[in-house]
Amino acid sequence: MLLKLYLACETIDAGTCAIAAYDQEELDELLGLDGEEEFAIYLAPVGKVKKNHQNYV
Repeated sequence: MLLKLYLACETIDAGTCAIAAYDQEELDELLGLDGEEEFAIYLAPVGKVKKNHQNYV
């Protein structure tokens, strides 16, 4: 599913980056999830990429 998010962002000139480490309980509480029946499985912010942005590895 995350691959589709990356592709969708590319289509609208936006960027995303998966976040591998976060506080599960804190994120579930922030999103109003019970943490048992409903819970976050990953976190990926989305934002616009600057036109002159260069990727550095």
